[in-house]
Amino acid sequence: MRRRRGLTLLEVVVALAVLAVGVTALQRLLATSVRGIATDVRLTEATLLARSLLAEAEVRTPEAGHVEGERPGALHYTRDTSATAHPGLREVRVRVSWEAGQACELVEMVRVPSR
Repeated sequence: MRRRRGLTLLEVVVALAVLAVGVTALQRLLATSVRGIATDVRLTEATLLARSLLAEAEVRTPEAGHVEGERPGALHYTRDTSATAHPGLREVRVRVSWEAGQACELVEMVRVPSR
């Protein structure tokens, strides 16, 4: 009897099935990673904007009240300033959100400069 060289059709089909399962798993992993990176980028942008608004409040202490606005990149923010029990402090609450309904919120006490 002669020995056959090469692969049978069944072996090729099984190998392709195993390869397809592996490629599908890698594709899902890649899609999940890309979504995670996009969310991280948006969260970083939102945090930087919130910190910027808080830094602005430290330089120019805002009066008590509510301010809303929008920045490039579809970032929406609200800044709520309220009086505290201590006359020399104000509570500044900044919330930044984006189109996916996600948000980050930072709260800080800001010193009121003596006039």
